[in-house]
Amino acid sequence: MALELHFVCPHGLNHVHKREEEQFESGNWVVSNNLADEALGGRIFLHETQSSPAWHGGKVVGWRDSAKEGRKVFTYVVDGPFRFVCRENWAQEKSVVRKP
Repeated sequence: MALELHFVCPHGLNHVHKREEEQFESGNWVVSNNLADEALGGRIFLHETQSSPAWHGGKVVGWRDSAKEGRKVFTYVVDGPFRFVCRENWAQEKSVVRKP
């Protein structure tokens, strides 16, 4: 089952381009270790609002604990289109979507 993580992330906030590795990081998300592990190989999408198309996203290749307790930082690579709206499962700043 494929996992998608969608986060409300105003453009550029908590977002870093790791140019030397052609990867990106986005973080300070409240996510359990189990969900973070499940997200590996899945996709992450960053949205300005719950109703707006994602402004960035890609395949999750890693995660680490944030400096803020209980929060995670995800590492990802852009691997395809990401500019679409997520219309399901929103709770506060995130949506977790499982697809067959």
